Amino acid sequence: MDGVFSGMAVAAFVSIPGLVLGLLAFAFLDRMGLWANRRFRLPWRRDEVGRPVSAVALDELNVFFQATKRHEIDERRHSLIMRQDETDGAPPRSEVNLDKGTAVIRRTD
Repeated sequence: MDGVFSGMAVAAFVSIPGLVLGLLAFAFLDRMGLWANRRFRLPWRRDEVGRPVSAVALDELNVFFQATKRHEIDERRHSLIMRQDETDGAPPRSEVNLDKGTAVIRRTD
């Protein structure tokens, strides 16, 4: 009887509803661990800097059902990697000040 039950448990977690329930249980445990870390400063948990692991796992599950979600996740990852500073490259050729109502355009030689 024990072998049949363990086989059914494996079959339940391999199916899509079982996977969803497993990910939701994992997300709940992850959020509870984050709450406990904020409250009690658990030594084995690091501080959360980015998105929680459970959010990433649920996004990947969403990609399975919606193919356009992959593009959104890739764009989010790309925007986090790329910096958007005005002063990181070549000197600016133009400068617009809306408060003063002036615009300066420099000619390159």
